[in-house]
Amino acid sequence: MLRRSHKKSRGGCVQCKRRHIKCDERRPACALCTMTNRECSFTTQPPTPPGTLPSTTPSPSPVPTHLSTDEINLTHMELLLHLTSTKEIFSLADGAEPYSSGVLFSLKTALASPYLFYEFLAFSACHLAHVSPAREAHYLHQAITLQTKAISLFNAEKLEVNKSNCVPVLLFTIILGHHLLADTLRTRVFKTLSSFLTHYIQCAATHRGIFTILNEAKPLLMESELNPVLSRSFTFTSSTPRGSTCARLTTLISTSPTLTESEKNLCHRAIKFLQLGFDALDAPAEHEGNRFQMLFLWTVVVPPEFMALISAKRVEALVIFAFYAKLLVAGRGIWQVGEAGSYILGMIRDEVGPLWDGWIYPAA
Repeated sequence: MLRRSHKKSRGGCVQCKRRHIKCDERRPACALCTMTNRECSFTTQPPTPPGTLPSTTPSPSPVPTHLSTDEINLTHMELLLHLTSTKEIFSLADGAEPYSSGVLFSLKTALASPYLFYEFLAFSACHLAHVSPAREAHYLHQAITLQTKAISLFNAEKLEVNKSNCVPVLLFTIILGHHLLADTLRTRVFKTLSSFLTHYIQCAATHRGIFTILNEAKPLLMESELNPVLSRSFTFTSSTPRGSTCARLTTLISTSPTLTESEKNLCHRAIKFLQLGFDALDAPAEHEGNRFQMLFLWTVVVPPEFMALISAKRVEALVIFAFYAKLLVAGRGIWQVGEAGSYILGMIRDEVGPLWDGWIYPAA
């Protein structure tokens, strides 16, 4: 049987080359090694420069700007049908228009932007892996393959965000962010907090790239069809916290003898967004469309320097991270989240010890 020709990934990791599998070249560990819990050779190589999305080596030939029928197969049709008929796929957005009632609008946009189309299919495969345990490996492979193609197409286009492409670029970066978060929260192979944090911090770094794209394109996006949804989201994240769920956290940080003033400011900012998340849970009618948004947004909006405190396993930062895990517990009915909150809480408690239970689980 003749084999379909393909361009090799010249810069792939050692593990993917040995297995004769196309590597997505994501740093610090490629997607396939991460998903299969293998030690990726990239972890011992210099990291990708800041501000770039993980990519494959671009093909020297031009990237098509439209979808052709010979690129679409029956697997894609299955994923597309699942995407358009299953509302819960985008449930983390909690009813936001571009991810539920606006799916058809988004797909129409994707037909002219192949990178967005393939990321939609990848996310659909990710959901099918969740709902079809017997075929989980098959759908996860599809998700990785399609996500790799989507990222490769996106990076190869070297887009300068403008009025004509700002909507598909935003949709792509957000769906990619949701996909990466779902992958991170679903994984249960990590036996220690350190191994989990390596994966989570990598996810957070990509999310910060998403936030940068969003900020740069904000004036254009506010003139697009997404204005109502974005306005609601910006209003939500810029509002003043009102609840007291995180009050003891504020006291812990303010009285810490080990944190510098700069580190305290970073922690207070992270706490502010957590409290907004708990406020939205307590007043769902007031925060319609944003009730669960902080489960995704917290990783995006907290300062990268705070993530460094988590990565260094500073105890105060881990206690704050435990409250993010409590937000995840509240959203455990969402398929991307599941029991991730309880899983993370358990690892944090093992790390900091029971002496910190009074801060993580304050008395009512």
